[in-house]
Amino acid sequence: MEYKLEAKKSLGQNFLKNKTIIKKIVDESEKYIDETTNIIEIGPGTGELTEEILNRFTKNNLICIEADDRAIPILKDRFKNNIDRNLTLIHEDIRVFDIDSNPKINKNYIMVANIPYYLTGFIFKKFLEAKNQPKTMILMVQKEIADRALDKKMSLFSLGLKTYGEPYVYMKVSKGNFTPQPKVDSAVLIIKNINKDIFKSENKDTEKRYWETAKKAFNSKRKQLGSTLKIDIDKYKKERPENITPADWIYITKLLYNEDNE
Repeated sequence: MEYKLEAKKSLGQNFLKNKTIIKKIVDESEKYIDETTNIIEIGPGTGELTEEILNRFTKNNLICIEADDRAIPILKDRFKNNIDRNLTLIHEDIRVFDIDSNPKINKNYIMVANIPYYLTGFIFKKFLEAKNQPKTMILMVQKEIADRALDKKMSLFSLGLKTYGEPYVYMKVSKGNFTPQPKVDSAVLIIKNINKDIFKSENKDTEKRYWETAKKAFNSKRKQLGSTLKIDIDKYKKERPENITPADWIYITKLLYNEDNE
């Protein structure tokens, strides 16, 4: 049976139709899944990726979070034999979904999804900064976003990915593989080894201060740190934020807030 759903522009829906690419995404996901791993899929739509995940990982719990009212009955019908067995279907907008206290999500979960592109930045921020972080995120994003993630010149976005994990591009996906066809090509961006170890031995406020410091600098990204942050250390004062690593941001944050003396 063929399941169809007319894409809603307001929901940023572009459905991945190439089953070979879907299979390759799930193939790569297998590296990060063991017997205890939960899998989260955001915006399953009609369930093409969902079906491949369920067929491959029969012993793992898949949690699908779908905001579109029209998709829910389709998913319930298509996966009626999986719901309450190895599929949990949640009808909710990911923007209000509570990751940290939802009993369906354990401490060992990964995310595999073809997400709405207008929510890309929000989804990365929400899950990477959460107390209950995923171990791995495997997401279809715009190719431009994937390129930014790996650019040697740091942006606030790529700093976020590299602070919490290790980003890499698994594969490029041309726009003809989607329906309706988007205006841009895409890529599967993977963030592996997600953790907060960089903040582990620091002050409880370091993470918050770290981002306040970085945002202040990137708000004037063409200016040197000596100007934006009033740093008088030769190593940093003439640098721009695009050249600063996560480890350096930790050092700068501790310096600015005098954390060693707190």
